[in-house]
Amino acid sequence: MELINEFFAEQHPVIPGLLLAVLIGFSLYLSWSPVQQLLVHWRLHSLVNRLGKASLKNVYIPDGLGDVIYVEQLILRPTELLLVTIKPFRGNIFAAEQIDLWTQVVGQRSYKFSNPLHQQERDLQALSAVIPKQPIHGMVVFAKGSRFPKGKPDSVRDYQELKNMGDENTKQEINPEIKAAWDSLTEQAEVAENMKQAILYRPGDKKRLVMGFTMGLVAMAYAAWYLDVMSLMSLG
Repeated sequence: MELINEFFAEQHPVIPGLLLAVLIGFSLYLSWSPVQQLLVHWRLHSLVNRLGKASLKNVYIPDGLGDVIYVEQLILRPTELLLVTIKPFRGNIFAAEQIDLWTQVVGQRSYKFSNPLHQQERDLQALSAVIPKQPIHGMVVFAKGSRFPKGKPDSVRDYQELKNMGDENTKQEINPEIKAAWDSLTEQAEVAENMKQAILYRPGDKKRLVMGFTMGLVAMAYAAWYLDVMSLMSLG
């Protein structure tokens, strides 16, 4: 070990710095894609939260008939409640209001998924029964990178549309009846631990994130070790 310490201490200062830069570069290279997905996930949810005064996320609400309604996200707005379904899908989305299956196309691959409007309509009816006579509407939101080449239903929003909606609704006073309905739902809500939405990583992103984190730890350990070597050599 002493020989290794002396070897590095005798090198030109650029060489240890270059090695540290390489380690950091690999760490950033491996981590960038999964970290980017994490940031996109957070940004999408922050834009949804901006649609109203308060948000109720990932909860079960009793339907009054012995069952529960799963609520991914419910937004309190001045004159209504807004039930939001988030689909973190990228690529070309082929959607229509009445068809049962929608299609996501990414590169040369296509994936089918259930029309989210159908489930949302059932959830809206169930919530309306819990808070009768109160206006409640639905919206399905898609992530950044989604496109709708053949058009989309009126209640569907892509990332750019969501971004442009702004927060004008948060500046208005809340209707007292809407607030009372909101308080009632909030009191009944229970966290749905088993339904928490996962971040939609690309294939291999989790492995790259672990490798990048490990490489970052190696870079920090190397930097600490080299600084220790240099301090010992200066004392010697």
